[in-house]
Amino acid sequence: MAEHGFRFRFTFPQPDYGEYGADFGEEEEYVPRQRKPPQVRNALREKRVAFRQKTGRHHAEVALRKYNRANNTKFELVEVPVIREFWEFGGGCIHYNFTAKPAEDHHHHSADADSTKLFFSEVNSAFHGETDVVLCCIVGEHDNGHCYGCEGFKPTVVHPSSQAYGGGSSTCIDFAGSDGSSESD
Repeated sequence: MAEHGFRFRFTFPQPDYGEYGADFGEEEEYVPRQRKPPQVRNALREKRVAFRQKTGRHHAEVALRKYNRANNTKFELVEVPVIREFWEFGGGCIHYNFTAKPAEDHHHHSADADSTKLFFSEVNSAFHGETDVVLCCIVGEHDNGHCYGCEGFKPTVVHPSSQAYGGGSSTCIDFAGSDGSSESD
């Protein structure tokens, strides 16, 4: 009986390190990256904060537009004081609190301080529009839904007691900057 198998032989050429030899770079001293001066760090932080606020305002406006259409109301955004972003099961989630008031009608001005409402909204961080608004609702002073993604962070995000939001319902949260592993060094 004849042997039908083939033998493959792979050979790899030795790498050519040129004039430096195989220990290329070993004799060079490691120089740590220089820290940016405080003015530069502060400017970068302010830029990040401004971008985050602009993005948060856009998300809240889209969420409020979706809420208004679904509830046949006309609220307009006032401010977005609390933003909390976290990762859960590989996807980004953002919880917001924002305030909105009934849009002023040109015929009568009924929007007073008592008519301003606190809203909660949850959006996917890969935000493209209304389809990424998971939930938008009014929350009251007695609402206290629990969220693992937001707990322990200040300022506190007020969550609806109904817990109709999807993110933060699990203890399996990957926080920003985390690689998702739970091992400690």
